Amino acid sequence: MHRTRTRLLAAIAAVGALALGACAGSDASTSAGGGAADGGTSTVRINQAFQSLLYLPLYVAEDQGFFEQEGIDVEIATGGGGTQSWSAVLGGSAEFSIQDPVFVPKAREAGGEGVVVAGIQNAPTVFILGSDPAPLQDDLELLNGKRVVVSPQPDTTWALMTLMIEEHGLEDVTLVNVPIGNELAAVASGQADYALAVEPQISQGESEGLNVVYSFSEDPSRSPFAFSSLTGLPSWIEENPEAALGTVTAFQRASTAIYADPEAAVATAEKYFPDLDPATVEAAVMRMIEAKGYPEDVLVTQEAWDNNLEIALLVENVQAYPSDATSYENNVDVELAQAAHAAIAEQD
Repeated sequence: MHRTRTRLLAAIAAVGALALGACAGSDASTSAGGGAADGGTSTVRINQAFQSLLYLPLYVAEDQGFFEQEGIDVEIATGGGGTQSWSAVLGGSAEFSIQDPVFVPKAREAGGEGVVVAGIQNAPTVFILGSDPAPLQDDLELLNGKRVVVSPQPDTTWALMTLMIEEHGLEDVTLVNVPIGNELAAVASGQADYALAVEPQISQGESEGLNVVYSFSEDPSRSPFAFSSLTGLPSWIEENPEAALGTVTAFQRASTAIYADPEAAVATAEKYFPDLDPATVEAAVMRMIEAKGYPEDVLVTQEAWDNNLEIALLVENVQAYPSDATSYENNVDVELAQAAHAAIAEQD
């Protein structure tokens, strides 16, 4: 990625020049990322797998003006699933996608290209709900002999529960597969004792009398975890370094803002999810902030990558790990996140 680094350094140098010009009374843009070399804007299309509270940094970056600040005119589309969102990037209808980053090494195993440029969800913000309030965090044997709702194989909740059973030697645990979004009904109807789910189902379940009894993000062997990421093509980044840097910088600003002003983050979430009860939205966002689900630093670390790919290997989403096709070094672009930090420091 040396050519990319050279272009990114040039982009940061241009930021400094623009900032000096602004101090001198110029009308030139002072965008930290520099969406366009001439201080104008660049259109960047981002395809999200779903409209999801997991992707709150995207909505904060748009709603609170961080894309605009970085010279980016963002266009957001929803694919309906990780496969569709990543396909939008491969097909050229989007510059970036947001979904499980495993699609990047899968593409490389098939002889294609792809790269992870920023973290969107940096912890496995999956929780276990049950009608029984007894906590499981330090007593997983309470799951023995129980029925547990998970999403269909090989989805994440199935993989996490399967790994938990194996690692802790749990016995007679029956996995009940239900479509995503139907977890609460299965527990409420007595089909199962517990359910694995993500927000906002977790906060909705609490409001209906269920109990949060386990958090996967509190397991130090699971966090950090590259749960959802911003992904794109190295070829596009190479040709559009200013726009790529501006985009990642906007996400870094958004992630910082979520922790600096949680109330504003909740207000943004309420705008993007008007059909949800505001109390549920607030509880869901605050739970994910507490779990460090949103990344404080968008740079995806080796540990976060390892934790994802080890599970991806378990469920056979990748053929091997580690390998040239699946390695951290070949799949994660740390230079953009590092350059974003430098660009923010230059402006601030």
